[in-house]
Amino acid sequence: MLKRHNYALGLAWLGIFFLIPLPFIQTIATGLPAIYNDERLAILYGTIAYSWMLAAIYLSTRPRWLDRLIGLPEMYMLHGILSIAAIGLAYLHKTGTTSNGWTERLGDWAFNLFLAVMLYSLIFLAGWLTSRLPVLAQIKTWLEKVFHQELTIWVHRLNLVATGFIFIHVLLISYIHAITPFMIVFMTASIFVAASYLWFKIQPKTAAQLVANRTLAPNLQELTIQLPARNRLTLQAGDFVFLTFPDIPGMREGHPFSIVNDPRQDHHQLRFAIRGDGDFTRRLAEIVPPQRVAVVGGFGRYLNFVTEQQPQQLVVIAGGTGVVPLLSLIAQQTTQATTFFYNGHTAANLLYPELFAAWQKRPSFTAYRQVGRFSDDDILHQLPAERRGLAVVIGGPAGMARHWIKVLTANGVPRGQIYYEAFTW
Repeated sequence: MLKRHNYALGLAWLGIFFLIPLPFIQTIATGLPAIYNDERLAILYGTIAYSWMLAAIYLSTRPRWLDRLIGLPEMYMLHGILSIAAIGLAYLHKTGTTSNGWTERLGDWAFNLFLAVMLYSLIFLAGWLTSRLPVLAQIKTWLEKVFHQELTIWVHRLNLVATGFIFIHVLLISYIHAITPFMIVFMTASIFVAASYLWFKIQPKTAAQLVANRTLAPNLQELTIQLPARNRLTLQAGDFVFLTFPDIPGMREGHPFSIVNDPRQDHHQLRFAIRGDGDFTRRLAEIVPPQRVAVVGGFGRYLNFVTEQQPQQLVVIAGGTGVVPLLSLIAQQTTQATTFFYNGHTAANLLYPELFAAWQKRPSFTAYRQVGRFSDDDILHQLPAERRGLAVVIGGPAGMARHWIKVLTANGVPRGQIYYEAFTW
């Protein structure tokens, strides 16, 4: 059973990797003087690399319309792969062309910056990689004592400086800026991406208030935020938002947190259950209400996925604080036949038992909560024999999600009927 998300994700990859570079390729290939035929392929490599880097910058603005289609985790994965691929093509461009003076200098500076930021980001911003390599994860933990998250974000922004160097690099090449159709494409795309990024940084954020901050369990805080009656947020069940604390140094860069409650029902209040895993989240326990909070969102595809699937049976698999977005999702699914598997390392890590007690009164809801992992058979034996009417949502650590996706697909559940929203970016 093919679902819309599969099509949207495939079209996003196709469009970004192949369709976006086409106007650049077409205009420069037809206008390039014959004297540069020996360098034609390398010039095309550089052109594609620039178009991909512009696309990567645009994706970093978190376009809301694309998030609802393919999800922010997929967008960030695209962002990372595009950037790495662009650096690879930039190397081929650099070794296959000749230049001098400021043209050469700016090109070299840009390439070196791109390469340095890529290596840095593979440790600090590529959770999909560190979640698979424990040694790299340990190195990241050690280095985070010095290179905190806010500094890491600023280092990553050096990509913008490098892209600016390439922009000037192109303008300094006389035979390139003489190709009018190419320059129209080049300038239009560059200005559009620059304007999108500028708007992303200056657009008004929803000014909210932290009104409660309590400890749910060791190293686990519940934050309650009061929103203004009128706000710019577009929230739905299962969403996450980005929070910043503008009055607290070191906490002014947005961090994503999933919403515990159904945002449509709680009188403009949002609740979050947050584990202290990093320098930002560990400081949350120290914040005394009231405190100003800026909120941007919402993001997420859990509700969209369930709506698109229209399942006869919904299975939820959650571990630890990964349950949080699924709580608001299930709060809204009042008539959906649901089987919920939820485990934690300790009894204290099994959050909000009162919600599960209330949901157990629904005729179509069954929950299994336990300390320690579920065995494969625990879950497989509860699946309906007919897999076509089944949808599975997963929340929790990336390793847990990979395990269950592997087990479920090996036992007849199509991959398109399973959704997991990774927080590994």
